[in-house]
Amino acid sequence: MSGGDLQISVETQSFRVASRSPVSLDDAVSLCGARSNGAYAVIEHENPRSVVVINPDGELLIHGIANVEAATLIAEEILLRMGMSEVGLSISKGEVLASFSIGKAVMIELAAERFSDAEHDLRIDALRIDAKRHGCTILMFNNGRGIVLGQSSRRVAQMAANYWLSQLEEEGALA
Repeated sequence: MSGGDLQISVETQSFRVASRSPVSLDDAVSLCGARSNGAYAVIEHENPRSVVVINPDGELLIHGIANVEAATLIAEEILLRMGMSEVGLSISKGEVLASFSIGKAVMIELAAERFSDAEHDLRIDALRIDAKRHGCTILMFNNGRGIVLGQSSRRVAQMAANYWLSQLEEEGALA
């Protein structure tokens, strides 16, 4: 498999949603069944399954969804249940959790020796790559599976995985 053929899947992404007026924690508890500790409120959304955290600024932080359309619908539903307008939402994308498989074994120790940006993370027995060029971290396991953390763009996550796949191939760190 050459680097350009690598396909990644976005498993989840976080989204920050701000409405024109802040969401009240009390309204979230009384109208949407949220649980609150006083500073934050949490709503466990069922369909699609996600977790929505309402922060002290009245913003919705949506976790467990992989696309912006679903996050928008969840935010609109919550706002409408609280009697608020869904018009004028501001949505920003957070980090993705993306997975991929290269179809080859990764020689973790060899890769860690050859690249200063890579180390063998013994806690999880994986190659941890600090992909500075792409602003993310890549974890690669010896079975050829990997995940990309800390990047908000699916395309950049894919470019990072492709770049490091080609680097590992060039150094002979794949079997």
